[in-house]
Amino acid sequence: MPMKLYAHPDNYKTHKALIAAKYVGLDVQAVQGGGQQSGKVPVLETDEGCIFSSTAIARYIARISRPVGLYGQNLLEGGMIDSWIEFCTHELEVPLMTWVLPVMGLFPEVPEATACAKEDVKKAMTVLNNHLLHNTYMVGHNMSLADICVCCALTDGLKLVLDADFRKPFGNLMRWFDLCLQQPEFKAVLGDVKLLGAAAAGGAKGAQAAAPKEEGKKGKDKKDAEPKAAPKKEAAPKKEAKDVKEAKEEKKDKDTKEAKEPTPEEIFSKMKKDKLKKVIKEGGKRGVEIEGAADMGGLQFFC
Repeated sequence: MPMKLYAHPDNYKTHKALIAAKYVGLDVQAVQGGGQQSGKVPVLETDEGCIFSSTAIARYIARISRPVGLYGQNLLEGGMIDSWIEFCTHELEVPLMTWVLPVMGLFPEVPEATACAKEDVKKAMTVLNNHLLHNTYMVGHNMSLADICVCCALTDGLKLVLDADFRKPFGNLMRWFDLCLQQPEFKAVLGDVKLLGAAAAGGAKGAQAAAPKEEGKKGKDKKDAEPKAAPKKEAAPKKEAKDVKEAKEEKKDKDTKEAKEPTPEEIFSKMKKDKLKKVIKEGGKRGVEIEGAADMGGLQFFC
């Protein structure tokens, strides 16, 4: 008898439990409706009782078959799986849903919250990308519940908001995501996942946009090239500028020449100074032995 999972069939949280059920071989049917105990979904109805909360349901299903190894092969791997599930819930799902839900039309967008969410999503994806650089799976060497939870959490984001440019730095993460989607258990629940801004579509769009841009550039170059020939006719002012420069130089030479020719007053003053120097030099012969005679304003008195 199949178990009933009361949940929204298209919700990524429901997908976690359904994929885990595919791995362990458990027949689970997703039913649209509410839980009997809390009035909330998702709720898994079993013969012994009900389990609510998507993560609790996924953990329960993953532990049903120990040989499958969805919860690791030992206690250490089980703890590591729990660590990545907690990381996915708090570090990835919260900011990613803050970004995705307004796009889905479920909540009004708050620009400030969306901007912060984008940065937080980038940080979380960077952590995952670095971890998957040396690991094929999130934990161990097999698919685990950690892989299922992270993959389902990323699916809506990769379809709606995480475009090709945003995904470009996360090569390891995208390689791992493609590996998950190739598994039959994932395909049975998720189907074909079409990523936002696929390379083929983006390339065609870019090619179409490139043609008008190239034509516009050629037209602009042709338009700008026409006026460049006109200034050649206005080359005449260069000669006029040369004449002005020569006139300035001639005036400067003339001023210099006039400055070099002394005036009569300057000639007389120079002769007086020369005569005074001669008297001072020959003061011993002319009676200039008088103390302080050189400070009397001139020695013509003694000549």
